Amino acid sequence: MSVTEIMIWILGVAVSGTLIFWIGFAFRLCKMARTQATIREGLHLPEPTDASVSIVIPAHNEERVIDKCATSLRNQTHKNLQIIFVLDRCSDRTLEILQKHAKDDDRVSIIENDSCPEGWAGKCNAARIGASEATGEWLLFTDADTKFDKELVRCAVASAIKRNASLLSILSTLTITKTFERIAQPIASTFLVRQYPVDKVNREHRTRPFANGQFLLFSRKAYEEIGGHEAVKEALLEDIAFAKKIDRHTGGRVQLLFADGLLKCSMYPTFEAFKTGWKRIYIESHSRDVKKLRGSAITALVVGVLLPFVGVVGMLFGAFESLPLFWLSLASLAAFAFVIAWLYKINGAPLIFALLSPIGIIAVACILFGAASMLQNRKPICWGGREYILEPRGS
Repeated sequence: MSVTEIMIWILGVAVSGTLIFWIGFAFRLCKMARTQATIREGLHLPEPTDASVSIVIPAHNEERVIDKCATSLRNQTHKNLQIIFVLDRCSDRTLEILQKHAKDDDRVSIIENDSCPEGWAGKCNAARIGASEATGEWLLFTDADTKFDKELVRCAVASAIKRNASLLSILSTLTITKTFERIAQPIASTFLVRQYPVDKVNREHRTRPFANGQFLLFSRKAYEEIGGHEAVKEALLEDIAFAKKIDRHTGGRVQLLFADGLLKCSMYPTFEAFKTGWKRIYIESHSRDVKKLRGSAITALVVGVLLPFVGVVGMLFGAFESLPLFWLSLASLAAFAFVIAWLYKINGAPLIFALLSPIGIIAVACILFGAASMLQNRKPICWGGREYILEPRGS
């Protein structure tokens, strides 16, 4: 067997495996698209007019987004609302902006907080303070950088009642306008969701509990039964911690729905904030395990860079030496392009930016490696104006 024939055989095996992988990924996406539930289901359910809802919004220096958030909450068609903003050591114009809303709407209240007990994450403490003032039979915790459609609260409560959910959460529609978001955000989100597939969150048995902290709707009974924010006080990703508590300790149901435009969120104003935020998210979603973080980083590079590179090499080599290898490699690259284009589309990024996906994949891999290094070397993580040093777990 000649060297050329050996190369054709090796590339053929590699490209065939790559093609099978991407076809499997595409089928997974198609299945998710067929089965995914959206919060719009609530539009067709009986309106829960008697349900009282308390909305708690922790905020730290949110002058950039707080007005849109407050306006969208006040415009809800569900009127039986209590809206509580907890300002955690704000030093910008957040208070000034909210005071105008509180003056015009007696449902809006503002709590200022300048301290945090030892052992508590700042956001959890602020949410706890807000919850202590809440009177509703439903407690909704959301972020200051969210914008609600006017029907969202009504839909969410109706869906929670229909689904008998102790905790209903929503995956927001991200507002992606900056170049770094359009390149890297679809990849960053995909690597989080791949750990917690939506169909496994919502199934009846052997669930994989997950929730999104941008929208956490609890029945008061479930929230109090798990001990409220006291139960997750140290968590820097309290949403997943809550989902696990409810699923494993109370037997309650956690339900996760797609926003389909009814909940929008603008996560990070700068690339530096993007990197810092996703390091925190990945550290917590990987259970503070250094090896898992590095494993995910390597997976990102292999799947998103090495496999497509094998396809390109196979196509170029096949064009001169083997037409079957050429067409097999082209099919592999086409499957890869289909998956990447779909991921960018469902994350709201213009499809043209899918061409830059290798840059996004490398950026996310660097964030994962950086998160592993921070955790291993016990470097502080900045979040909400505070610094946290986390202890590694796992082997």
